[in-house]
Amino acid sequence: MSDPVRTRLSPQARRNQLLDCARDIILNQGLSTLTMEILAQEAGVSNPLIYKYFDTRLQVLQELLIREYGTFKDSVMANLSEVSDYREAVRAYVDINFHQFAGGDVLSILFNQADVRKALAEKERPRHAPFLIKELAKEYNIPKRSAEKIVVLASGASLAAAEHYGRYGGDREVQIEQTVDFIFGGINGILNIPD
Repeated sequence: MSDPVRTRLSPQARRNQLLDCARDIILNQGLSTLTMEILAQEAGVSNPLIYKYFDTRLQVLQELLIREYGTFKDSVMANLSEVSDYREAVRAYVDINFHQFAGGDVLSILFNQADVRKALAEKERPRHAPFLIKELAKEYNIPKRSAEKIVVLASGASLAAAEHYGRYGGDREVQIEQTVDFIFGGINGILNIPD
């Protein structure tokens, strides 16, 4: 019986394969388990090949974060493009946060590592969703600066609710609706809009 034939991958395909393996190791075995040697073993490649693509474990984690965050941003924009009003846009954003940051997702694990998180430059990782700011300003006829502050506060509430759900569980849909209600209660309170 002969040895299996190895497939030669393009550099980008190999890089993605290694990042996929790193993601799977983190999700299945934990972040602390990921070493360059374990990554090579799981990917079925030699140790020197790993170092051809990544100098350090930190670089693997940072590139994985950048890739996963890009996917997250794409899903946010895809979901937001399908909504018909501002409440639906907020709900879509909260839903995505619950999916990405409720724990158990590689993005939430990587964001909790300060040295890994540094990989996202400020321009790469805007602190607020520009779409939500623009739409909030238009919806409530308020200055963009005020809308930006409200979106920052709402984002914090959404992330905290997702983390709470990740820790304690419960009915996901109910908690998303409660989070959306909380956000709109905050908007109305800040803008002094009666219920």
